[in-house]
Formats: sequence, structure tokens, C-alpha cells
Amino acid sequence: MRGTEPQHYIRSRTKPHLQTPASRGTATGEMKFGKIVLGALLAGIGALLLAQTLGYLPAGVWPWLVKFWPYLLLAFGFALLANALKNVVIGVIAVALVVVCFAFGAFWITLYSKTTKTEHRTSIDLEKPPVRAVTVQARAVAGSLTVNADPDARHAIVLNAHGVAGEEFATHRWSASEGSGLLIWPARFSLTEPGLVGGTFRVRAPPRTAIRLGLVSYFASATADLRDLRPEQCDVRAVGSSVRMLVGPARPPKIRVHGFLSMVDIRLPADCPARIECSSPLVLRSFPDDFVERATTSARGKVTSWTAEGPGKPVAIAIEGPFMRVRVVREPVKAL
Repeated sequence: MRGTEPQHYIRSRTKPHLQTPASRGTATGEMKFGKIVLGALLAGIGALLLAQTLGYLPAGVWPWLVKFWPYLLLAFGFALLANALKNVVIGVIAVALVVVCFAFGAFWITLYSKTTKTEHRTSIDLEKPPVRAVTVQARAVAGSLTVNADPDARHAIVLNAHGVAGEEFATHRWSASEGSGLLIWPARFSLTEPGLVGGTFRVRAPPRTAIRLGLVSYFASATADLRDLRPEQCDVRAVGSSVRMLVGPARPPKIRVHGFLSMVDIRLPADCPARIECSSPLVLRSFPDDFVERATTSARGKVTSWTAEGPGKPVAIAIEGPFMRVRVVREPVKAL
């Protein structure tokens, strides 16, 4: 009869529809965090290019912004993980990383554009009282830090600070006793201090000065040109930074770089012997062909090092921390 229907037909018509995970994701509009991160990145870069075209972007900004590429790489990694695991929390972290990077960049550009024309210079007399060796503890945040010898800096250490928000951020502390001097610069230092962000600091010492370096670089570039100095110690703390060291004939006994997410370039003389150790396996290495990998056993267990022979005492290079990229190159051999 027309008014009756088979029972199995009625049951199939009234049976609730079961959604598969894929159909649920489609129905609820599954978020593609990779596309969101890419879109935010393109929008931020477009805004920076537009600001540069209109003349609102001060000089020297692009090299500083490029230093944040590891964090953008982390953001893409988190976004891919969020898509694979369908985890909203990881996706939100990825988006937040990109937003925070560009927000901090915009804040720094605003601050830097107001202070870019400000330069502070001071000098420290090394003869009153006489100082034979100098310990330099210098720091930089999202800017640059340079230490080198200068023939024009006779019997004095010259300090140049550029792009800091006021003279109080360019002040230093100096103490000298028994032929040794200690320089702490800038004297006012904190990661949360916006007046130091983006500052450029340069320390120039007389040639052949005996020097001990203790540098701290946060999201900055640090350069130590030791070729015309007599380095006795080199210790660098680097986080999200690029570190460049140039070693001359008077080579230091040890170079220590510790931190993470940083790029380290070390330039050695052509015949300089060296021994390199990396404490973390998460380090990208690039060494000259004369370096030989060796495994030894010590109190710490199995230690892998890379050594190169040469005249004189070798330079011990210690790289401590994960996610570092280390490149060691040699000066070309000079023709006779």
C-alpha cells in the first residue's frame, strides 16, 4: 500500500549522519595555520616595503630585521605542526610569533627613527693611571657591537654610541688599578630597556693593546677584529645574533661562544692551529679542509673535536648551545 513503507527504509532515512574527522574539519572550517602565517608574513613585508617607498623607513633597518629569520622559521614550523596534529594551541603560538616580531619591529623603527641622528663619543685615557691590559664587557640589543684596533686612538680607548635614546644610555663604567682596567659599556643595560634597542656601539683601542673580551649580543651583530690587538680572552654570549671574529698573529688561547639561534663566523690566519668543540649536536658546521675530526674520551664521556695542525699553540674554540651555525675560514696565503 502507498501509506506504508518498508521498515528498513524508514530506519535508513531517520538514521543520524556520522561525520568523519575530515568531514568535521570541513564542516567547522578547519583553520590552515600555514596559510595564516604566510599571509601575515607577506602583509608585514608589504607594509615595510611600502614604508620604505614612502620614505618612512630609516636607513639600516633591513639588516636588523633580517636577524629575526630564525623566529619566522620557528613560526612556520609551529604552523605545520598545528596543521598535522590539528592542534589549535600550537597554531595560535605560530601566529603570535609572527605578530610579535612585526609589532616589535614597528616599535623599534619608531624609536630608531627618533634617535638615528644622535651620536655620543667619549674616550678613556690609558696613561692616567697607566693601564697595560683592558677587560671590555660590552653589550648590545637588536643593534650592533664592534671592537677593533684604531691607529688614531693613541693611548686611549674611544667609545662611539649611535642610535640610543639619550646620553644616559651611552654612559660607561671604568675602573683601573695595578695596570689593569675594566670597562663596562653601556653601564645601564637591560633587555627590557627600550632606550638601548637598536643602538650601535663601537670600541676602538690602540694597536697592540692587551685585551680581554666579554661580549653580550641579543638579536644583534657582534664583530671582534682582533688582528691588531693582543687578545688574552674572548667570551661571547649570543642569542639570535651574528658573531664575527677575526684572529691575527697574536691569537687568543681560547674563544668561547655560548647561546643559541646564532651564526658564528671565525676567521683564522692561514697557518693557525686550532681545536674546535661543539657541545650540542644541533650545530651546523663548516670548517676548512685541513680540520680533522677526532673522538676522545674524557671525564665528560665521548668528546668529538675538529683539529688543525700548525706552528705554535692552537686556539681552543668552544661552541656551546643548540641551533648554532659555525663557519671557520682561513686568511688566504700571502704571496712572497
